[in-house]
Amino acid sequence: MAHIFPSRAVGDRALGPIAGAAVAACSLLAGFALFAFVSDPRMIPVGALVALSLWALLAYPELTLALYVIVGDVKGDERLASLFPVDLTLLLGGILLAGIAINFIRKKPVVAIPRIYLLFLVLVVLMTASLTYTPVFDAGLEKLGRFLTVTCIVILAPFAVLGTPTAMKRFLIGFSIAAFVICSYSLLSLGGSDRLATPSDNTIGLGHIACALIILLWFAVVPRFKFPERMATYLFLVVPAIALVGSGSRGSAIACVFVVGLSLFFYRKLLIDVSILAGLALASLPLLKIPDSSLEYLGTLVRSRSVSALMSFRGDLLDYGWRLLSQHPLLGAGIQGFRYSSPNPGVYNWPHNIFLETACELGIPACLLVCVLFGAALREAIRQLRDRVAPHFMLSQLAASLFVIGTVNAMNTGDINSDRSTWLFMSLVFVVQGYRTSTNPAEDGRELAASPAPA
Repeated sequence: MAHIFPSRAVGDRALGPIAGAAVAACSLLAGFALFAFVSDPRMIPVGALVALSLWALLAYPELTLALYVIVGDVKGDERLASLFPVDLTLLLGGILLAGIAINFIRKKPVVAIPRIYLLFLVLVVLMTASLTYTPVFDAGLEKLGRFLTVTCIVILAPFAVLGTPTAMKRFLIGFSIAAFVICSYSLLSLGGSDRLATPSDNTIGLGHIACALIILLWFAVVPRFKFPERMATYLFLVVPAIALVGSGSRGSAIACVFVVGLSLFFYRKLLIDVSILAGLALASLPLLKIPDSSLEYLGTLVRSRSVSALMSFRGDLLDYGWRLLSQHPLLGAGIQGFRYSSPNPGVYNWPHNIFLETACELGIPACLLVCVLFGAALREAIRQLRDRVAPHFMLSQLAASLFVIGTVNAMNTGDINSDRSTWLFMSLVFVVQGYRTSTNPAEDGRELAASPAPA
């Protein structure tokens, strides 16, 4: 596939003198701020920890990206939000951009952006044009602004900060640690009556995070061991598995089961493991004190007698989206038009489906653009999975699996701005494509040596 610009050679380079001066300047500023504004000596260790964390996030922006994609699920906790003078999404976004700038100064490698991403520019043009007829101009402008800033960062940043497989691994490790902490926090609510949730009180977000963590562990850790050792690695799955079930997130549960089922085509030896794990899960379910509301909501997947009963309120949202699309098939109702064209903006907030959202707000042509983007990522993921002996096959499996669960989320609870992990997982597929087409045999050899061979 052709690219917008050529990729630099994939490989770490030494810290340049300009970047060194920049880091030294940041350290001096941090020291000045510490002693100028901290009057209590007991706060000095806290300030040192903050300075160290800031240095790590600037030096390794892939870790910042890992936090950025899940920050919305933690910043709703008032105890955490009160520690920072600004919104955490904006803070991490600024640090991420600064880290990208430092990476360019250090001449760190980047991955070429595929030409198919030019469609995002077309999508932005359609969003901008729709401001001329959207029901509420200010709301439409705010949604466009969020897409150009908050969302576009997560779409493009992977190509700038994940320039090597090593950086990708650091990102996945950082994401896994953050996800594990969030899942562990949710278990504090076991035994209660409400469904488990993230610190931001988001049950669906917890399901997304737990599902992604299970998939990461399933492909990156489990296949590396033989049967006796594998049984010990399954202990790592206990926390995200309980969090997933406790969240009651039906879409994430379906995506997780679907991806694990597909993995058996690559790792047939895990079929026995899956059977054992399923039996243990069913046997231990009554002992885990998972809220009845979670189990009851998940149970609707098998108890519902009709599609409308299964869809519940989402059925009403989809019906209204279709009606809105039939009224404005070519141009849509305008960006953010779904909410402010509805008879009840407080209830009909978004259609919970990215494809329908773009169709009813921006028209069928915009929806086709989004379909082409998803289709191109799916095609590339399948192409990578067919070549099992190519370098970085394990990363290809991870990227493809995460893209699948991101697509399910986009169709079930999707919001073009809020569901940022979906866009991130799409970009990861093309980032891995850049690794596979690079010419760095040393790094390729290390990856092949570390990756388990599919059964």
